[in-house]
Amino acid sequence: MLAAQLTKYLSGRINPRHIFLIGLWYAFIASLAVLIVVLTHGPLVALVISLFLFNSSNGIIGPASFTLAMESQGHIAGSASALLGILPFFLGSVASPLVGLAGEYSALPLGGIIFTTSLLVVFFNVALIKKGRAMASSQKISNI
Repeated sequence: MLAAQLTKYLSGRINPRHIFLIGLWYAFIASLAVLIVVLTHGPLVALVISLFLFNSSNGIIGPASFTLAMESQGHIAGSASALLGILPFFLGSVASPLVGLAGEYSALPLGGIIFTTSLLVVFFNVALIKKGRAMASSQKISNI
């Protein structure tokens, strides 16, 4: 809730793209902390704190990503909203069985999946930004 309130406070002051990037890197660092605690068999309190930090990043990423995704979908806003609503449930249903692969007493798959998904999000974000910039520059050249 605190992260969502921070996002609300920043929404009129900072570009939503920057808020999204802050949340993305916050989630990545928190997921790295989860992985480190799991790999070093750290205390439960360290795992709970790092998981809390990771989950709080949803309060930043969720609203910012929804805003960014919907701003360019005017004529199909309903379909885009439906897709954004169902996608977390679908991806969660795919990832949740993987968490139990090592049994009920191991947090290694949890740490690995959280870190891997965060790493993939950062990777795809960087890749799509580069692709978007390349497309924008080619459109500028063709308009000249």
